[in-house]
Amino acid sequence: MSIQDIRNSISQEVIGIQSKKVFLVEGSDDKAAFTILFNRFLPLWERHWGIAVAGNNAVGNKRQLLELLKLEPDWVGIVDRDEWDQPVIDQHMSDRSNLCVLPRFCIENYLIHPVELWPAIPAIRQETVAGGESTFTAAVEGELYKYLRHGVLWKVVTPLWSGLRTIGFKEALASEESLETVQSDREIKRILAEWGALLEPVRIFADFQTELSKAEVAPITEQLSMWVHGKVFWKNVVYPIMNRQFGQIKESERRKQILRTIPKPVDLQPLFDRLSVG
Repeated sequence: MSIQDIRNSISQEVIGIQSKKVFLVEGSDDKAAFTILFNRFLPLWERHWGIAVAGNNAVGNKRQLLELLKLEPDWVGIVDRDEWDQPVIDQHMSDRSNLCVLPRFCIENYLIHPVELWPAIPAIRQETVAGGESTFTAAVEGELYKYLRHGVLWKVVTPLWSGLRTIGFKEALASEESLETVQSDREIKRILAEWGALLEPVRIFADFQTELSKAEVAPITEQLSMWVHGKVFWKNVVYPIMNRQFGQIKESERRKQILRTIPKPVDLQPLFDRLSVG
């Protein structure tokens, strides 16, 4: 499906004959989460906005979202900051005034802060935990460092993929168009050298150590917001802990319960303000 087809499909399904704009997200989990948050903290938002996934109604991606924002300057879109470093974020936001970047690593980072989760737990459930909030917090934060290393390396390694794509990986040597290129040993070696320069292991590991040093001294709230991959930490740590301490519940239902009851995320207020003006 072309980007124009995706745009037309969203326009027909989300807007129809109404005078609405579209708020674009990357995936279905983002759509579900923002729908709950908007219903709570952005009264009457549906009068002015529809919400859609920038893809195939299941999983979108940043590239399609960016292309849609270029086609529809009145639409607004938000992307996770997981795959982008700050220079890339600054460049994309400079290119597209209708682009927002999530203040946290990904949407699941709104499901993993003990200080935000505890008030969202019913009092009757809180009372079943010996030691209360401190016990719950210690259980979550006790797993943090392993996932801090994982999240830091994710942020260092993931942008390399964009770099590789920019210099022709893998199409430069492995596509129908590369038939003539691969007849030259010199050209093959030149391209491989370009790839090797980008994937220089000593430099990459040094970057990892530099970023890890920054993450290690950051406050825990910042670590949980910016440095830990929320989707992984939620799935492997927070969700199992909540099931053990507060009773078993389906993962999808647990997510909804949290989003329906957590305190208002202060770092999302600029987004709420932007959409409130229609």
